[in-house]
Amino acid sequence: MPAVLMPTVSRLRRAWMISVIHIERLALTGFHGVMPQERLVGTVFYVTLEAEAEVSDEALSGDELAGTVSYADIISVIRQEMAVPAALLEHLVYRTGQRLLSDFPRIVSLNLRIDKENPPCGVCVDNIGVSMTLSR
Repeated sequence: MPAVLMPTVSRLRRAWMISVIHIERLALTGFHGVMPQERLVGTVFYVTLEAEAEVSDEALSGDELAGTVSYADIISVIRQEMAVPAALLEHLVYRTGQRLLSDFPRIVSLNLRIDKENPPCGVCVDNIGVSMTLSR
């Protein structure tokens, strides 16, 4: 019986794989809320993101940014979206998530959470937030 040659792990190369990009509690000032004073005074918001992205061999073996998604570019988009006032966190999260999916084709799904620090709700609470999972 002839010997079967098995390829070594080093010879197996994937065209791409999925990695998860994490951004934890990015602090940004925003002017979001239903109440008029929230849009006038503003407050601190915390953005947390987990994005599943296709990563190619360019990044994995070649150490090239072109093979993945730049977290600096993701943060730039988040900052742009946070600069546009919204009444509802649901709208802000959805709009931001859709923009990330549109601008970064390598992102296949994401979980985005935005928390508002010290919200005006009549009780003592550190923050209140909304999270959403979006995918292609």
